[in-house]
Amino acid sequence: MPDVRFSQRTVCKALLSLDIHKSSGPDGIPPIVLRTCAPELAPVLTRLFQYSYSLGVFPKSWKTAFVHPIPKKGDRLDPYNYRPIAITSLFSKIIESIINCQLMRYLENHQLISDLQYGFRRGRSAGDLQVYLTHRWVESKGEALAISLDIAKAFDRVWHKALLSKLPSYGLPEKLCNWITSFLADRSIKVVVDGACSDYKPINAGVPQVCVLSPTLFLACQ
Repeated sequence: MPDVRFSQRTVCKALLSLDIHKSSGPDGIPPIVLRTCAPELAPVLTRLFQYSYSLGVFPKSWKTAFVHPIPKKGDRLDPYNYRPIAITSLFSKIIESIINCQLMRYLENHQLISDLQYGFRRGRSAGDLQVYLTHRWVESKGEALAISLDIAKAFDRVWHKALLSKLPSYGLPEKLCNWITSFLADRSIKVVVDGACSDYKPINAGVPQVCVLSPTLFLACQ
């Protein structure tokens, strides 16, 4: 895979695609500001992203997520009755989306992801898998048994060492491997409830739940 490239056109397009109705990240910059100022910000962010990638360093300030617990049905005193909604930096989302687009294209074009993998892939869904299995069952003209398994907290269970040791085997450039290593390291969260924030809590395992790059890294680890 060639090194990831960042162009002003690509960065500007990513800025213009931001949903202005989404929340600001931990840095407090609303998406409408980034979208409105896209032509002016694109040259600066292009240089910043290229510098981050070339050095293999993901900015520390982009590694923190604000987690907002949203209550579900049931006892509100039970922590398991809350759905955590994490908010990350918009700058992180932009650089991730650019890298993810080029990385996923490479993995798909070189058939480095199993053809039986339907999750987290463009143009595929669980419904497509159901159609495929139904077709196979009809062709077999007999009885069929199915076993369905679900990996609880799948993203949280990704082992960094295994993932990072596997990336070079895909033919990924050293700079990208270094950048992903930095992307995963020293991450943290803060829990926010009614404007009050908890202390930072380090996250040393798994891939970040809300990050654009996480589904692709999860697939790469399989």
